[in-house]
Amino acid sequence: MTYEFYKILHMLGLITLFFGFGGLLVTSYAGITLNAKARMMSFATHGMGLLFLLIGGFGMLAKMGIMKQLPGWALAKLGIWVLMGAAISIVKRKGHIGWPIAILLFGLGTTAAMLAITKPF
Repeated sequence: MTYEFYKILHMLGLITLFFGFGGLLVTSYAGITLNAKARMMSFATHGMGLLFLLIGGFGMLAKMGIMKQLPGWALAKLGIWVLMGAAISIVKRKGHIGWPIAILLFGLGTTAAMLAITKPF
């Protein structure tokens, strides 16, 4: 697989992850109770997004030749990945508060993007 393939897979993961967050957050904020199929779709897209992000991210690291000693920015992104994985439970339980959770998710996503682009450490 090429570097570009892994980058596209990583972007697909990002889209899929936020699709799952959005579906659950907006309906919870609106006070709508999702049926089991719709709720499962949100959780499944969230999980698939995490998987695509992980495979794409580590694939890109391998293509860059930096898998032996992960740089600090990659470890920080891995930490954000863990937080994004846990965040679905916050969205499920506290989604009714809406914007503060959305801003938290946007902040985590933006921080991950800044780390990947600037590679500060």
